[in-house]
Amino acid sequence: MTYQNFRGADLQEALSAVKATLGPNALIEGTRRVTNGRAGGLAQQFVEVTAAPPQGLKWPFASKEARPIEMPLRERAAVPGQPLGAPAEQRSLRGASTKFGTVLGLSPNEVERELTSLRAMLEELNQQRPPKERALTMLHGRGIEGNLAKELANGAAKHAKKGKAQLTEFLRGRLAERVGVSGGLMQNPRRTMIACMGPTGAGKTTTLAKLAARARLDLGRSVGVISLDTFRVGAVEQWQRYAALMGIPFQAASDRASFRRALAEISADIVLVDTAGRSTPTSSWVLPECLTGLPEDIVKHALLVLPAWLRASDVTRILSLYEAPQPTEVVITKLDETIEAGGVMHAALPESIPIAYLCNGPRVPEDIREASVEAVVDAVLPAEA
Repeated sequence: MTYQNFRGADLQEALSAVKATLGPNALIEGTRRVTNGRAGGLAQQFVEVTAAPPQGLKWPFASKEARPIEMPLRERAAVPGQPLGAPAEQRSLRGASTKFGTVLGLSPNEVERELTSLRAMLEELNQQRPPKERALTMLHGRGIEGNLAKELANGAAKHAKKGKAQLTEFLRGRLAERVGVSGGLMQNPRRTMIACMGPTGAGKTTTLAKLAARARLDLGRSVGVISLDTFRVGAVEQWQRYAALMGIPFQAASDRASFRRALAEISADIVLVDTAGRSTPTSSWVLPECLTGLPEDIVKHALLVLPAWLRASDVTRILSLYEAPQPTEVVITKLDETIEAGGVMHAALPESIPIAYLCNGPRVPEDIREASVEAVVDAVLPAEA
């Protein structure tokens, strides 16, 4: 393979020279800042790009039109499995700017200008892709994958001549059509039991503490807590301290019999049930039997608590683990820890499980709110700024 060097006043000018000489599919080997000669006593600086002619490269979407030079550059730099333009790739570009500038001898402002130019060229390249492919890229970048992504992307062809903002709004509309929400769980005048279940570290205990404070302080309802999490070190003591602080009754239970006794002894409007985290199948699991055969006067809610950063495959596995307790609603937690919250949609949408609450931080009780369609869509697929 024969490489050639091309120079320009900036990166864009050098790339234009490569494209004019070697064509739009040239292979980019590297770039660097060079100093050459003197003009009026001052050294001249250039950006030098090393490139080679294309070697049988094919455009992945089988179009016969000429494509910009950035495609081979993207293929060389992209993380495997990470779609073009996804948030992770954008973070990678930003995080690499300091190292990039050091290698080329560029100032921070010059690095920012070059990255802005590259982003613009990548966006131009992206606009030439089929609209459904662009829609799938956008959804994959937010954690929505597989058949669910394909279903949401159906109809994107109508937006072929529209920009990213319009395509985003189309997908937001498609998502809004599918999302179900369930609010006002603690406002039912009948006695209500709300159990939180989910994988270890999902935020079940913190979510219940938030609900207890909201019910007691904001709604003025009587609240009690039962904990089935008797194995985790300090779990019972933690609830005892919190219950004493809130002035609410608390009991621990380890099996169906002790759970029924605790439920009968706590005469509160709302009984909150904490459970042990479960990430793998186990034979000794008391939760399903505790939640079956409850008195008819009790309204039961079994909330599946899922952290927002879960991937689609993780959600599918968790759903199979929690099939027996039959979750009635989903709670999405830790929204402040990721920008790829779409994975949890693989629980809410295909299974038609409504979303009850959204949690975006650890503060009790501030960081929880009842779910609305608009809030869920904003969390999963924000509108273009």
